[in-house]
Amino acid sequence: MSEDAFVSADIDKIVKFENDSTTAITEFNAIKTGFEDINTTLLSKWIGEGADSYKADTGHILEKIQDIQGILDEINNGVVKDIKEAYLSLDEALDEFNRNPQAEEGATE
Repeated sequence: MSEDAFVSADIDKIVKFENDSTTAITEFNAIKTGFEDINTTLLSKWIGEGADSYKADTGHILEKIQDIQGILDEINNGVVKDIKEAYLSLDEALDEFNRNPQAEEGATE
């Protein structure tokens, strides 16, 4: 390996996903809160079978949407964390290799 060659493990995309997750959670929660506020206001003025049906439908929608924070936390604390740790471990190994490639290859000159 030449002295100019350098091998690295880049985890910028993984870190960006983690950061974007925080933004997505904030935006989603704001949308969900707005949706719930609208429904509360609407249902406080609307009565009858249509209101009951609407309330049931929106209740099902909110159940199916679930909590994006829980989903993203599970992804970030599971798969993403494992990938990040593997990349960081690889980066350390590559750092050592880049500092002393002859020793790692077992080559003698």
